[in-house]
Amino acid sequence: MKSFTLISVGSILVFIIIDFVGNIKMWLLRGLDQTGEYYLNYLPYIIYLVSPVAIMLTAIASVGAMARHLEISAMQGAGRSPFRIMLPILVAGVIITALLFASGEIILPDANHRRLEIAETRIEQRKNPRIKEKNQFVFIGSDHSDWYFRRYSGITKKGDNVSLVLQDNGKPIARYDAKNIEWNDSSASWVLLNGWARYFSPEGNLSAYKFKTNDIGQQTTVLPEDIINERQSHEEMNSKQISRRIEILRRSGEDTNKMETQWHFKFSGPVTAMVTLIIALSLSHKYSRSGALSQQFGIGIIMTFSYYIVIRVGVQMGENGILEPWIGAWIGHIIYGTVALAMLFKSFRL
Repeated sequence: MKSFTLISVGSILVFIIIDFVGNIKMWLLRGLDQTGEYYLNYLPYIIYLVSPVAIMLTAIASVGAMARHLEISAMQGAGRSPFRIMLPILVAGVIITALLFASGEIILPDANHRRLEIAETRIEQRKNPRIKEKNQFVFIGSDHSDWYFRRYSGITKKGDNVSLVLQDNGKPIARYDAKNIEWNDSSASWVLLNGWARYFSPEGNLSAYKFKTNDIGQQTTVLPEDIINERQSHEEMNSKQISRRIEILRRSGEDTNKMETQWHFKFSGPVTAMVTLIIALSLSHKYSRSGALSQQFGIGIIMTFSYYIVIRVGVQMGENGILEPWIGAWIGHIIYGTVALAMLFKSFRL
């Protein structure tokens, strides 16, 4: 764990320096506070990215050194099986994998959102504009409510000239036409201002009245982030938020392959740490006179980075619809996980 910490810190520093130099023009126009806040929020994601490589380098360095000094041979001579000797390291790998998953669900979404908001005004806004306001559009809610907005702002959570039709089993039960609409955070409900409410009875009767303020409360389950989600990138969402976004895209008739692939990758991504650890153990735990530690490092790095490439290709194929989303998210782990386990068991038997 000491080696893992040192290698991780070194990898993080190198990552930050390279990123800072690559964006130095942007940071020269910003204050020190913004730069510091950006990298503070970037730090959890950097840790998430470098942890698998750090685990691989740590395992090869520490276990390889033990094998070279015949410590592992001594343990085996005392009656310990190779699997039992490696078990504490494998348990540590499982714990780190679980922490990476928890980080991706709890810490990374908010940190990435703040980071992308800081970078948006200079770079991200030109490359990938983030939609914060829409004009003249229709939205279909998960409760089968139909909304029409002349204008809606995702920042203020307010809209103008809105029409809302509520349905029950395909039959309209109420319609609201209001000059303004806004979200009330305290009551967690929509408030309509200056409009008309019309109610339809099962017998076909119509009743209508004019209102200045109308809190529609629990009549609809639509939330502001359903209409315009300021978190448009999967990096800013946890698995629950991505799942809700998939439902919204499906109702709108939009392609969901990208979000579905990223939902599966939320679960498969942390497995990278465990697979790289198994690769490292299979390369380093057996002492060989002809196999130097530098050679083990080289093979481990080549396998790890080729593993990253296969993961990225699989995710892209899943997002583009070439593969099923779950296959695209898991195919790299399935291939390299199988190879890693085969290498490990083979090395245990030699």
